[in-house]
Amino acid sequence: MKYTYSELAGMIDHALLQPTMTDAELRSGCELAARYGVASVCIKPYAVKSAIDLLQGSGVAVGTVIGFPHGSNATEVKRYETAMACRDGATEIDMVINVGKALGGDFDFVEGDIRAVVEEAHRHGALVKVILETDFLSDDKTKIQLCQICEKTNADFVKTSTGFGFVKQTHGGYDYKGATAHDLALMRAHTPARVKLKASGGIRNLDDLILARDLGAVRCGTSATAALLDEYRRRETAGLTEIAPATRNLGGGEY
Repeated sequence: MKYTYSELAGMIDHALLQPTMTDAELRSGCELAARYGVASVCIKPYAVKSAIDLLQGSGVAVGTVIGFPHGSNATEVKRYETAMACRDGATEIDMVINVGKALGGDFDFVEGDIRAVVEEAHRHGALVKVILETDFLSDDKTKIQLCQICEKTNADFVKTSTGFGFVKQTHGGYDYKGATAHDLALMRAHTPARVKLKASGGIRNLDDLILARDLGAVRCGTSATAALLDEYRRRETAGLTEIAPATRNLGGGEY
């Protein structure tokens, strides 16, 4: 295999963000994350203290989301939410930008919003991953400008999606793409090496994970952790390699 198990497992932020998730499912998800040796769990803010207890000694970090899923909280609410999450023990913060402000061209507001969260998180020693919600963004120019703002505000990561960025389609239903190869390549090209890249949304199989890694992502948000890493072990045992990049397609499906 091109990458080791630990390299790929170490990319995964195991997502436990479904609106209907119960405490029992949270416990089960944290146990799964520890068993598979992933980088972190990404959970809802109320669950940080519980996850800290569940993952004690496992080496799995606890991260949470801010302004999730639509980024529309007031900036001071995002700052307070960040401070509270960090006090509860979160060491990684995934914040959603104010998408409407970005689409309206108010980049000064967007910069101030991100900066407030970054400064608060860094005060507590936590990392910040800034979610652009690429499905909502109208053009590459906007995505590039947001990447530049993330660099300017000292964010630690740029991240594609929440996994809940549903857009109305021409047939009337709602769907999303999540992380795409195009957006990952674009975001990597327009941020310096110190700003890391996270793929999220639609990462449903091992080949998606490998392609995201090939495109420069060092973290990947997914709830399909067991399926991805079990497939790695199956291929490893069978002496198989990943399929050719030309046949792979990244983007689409549920978180």
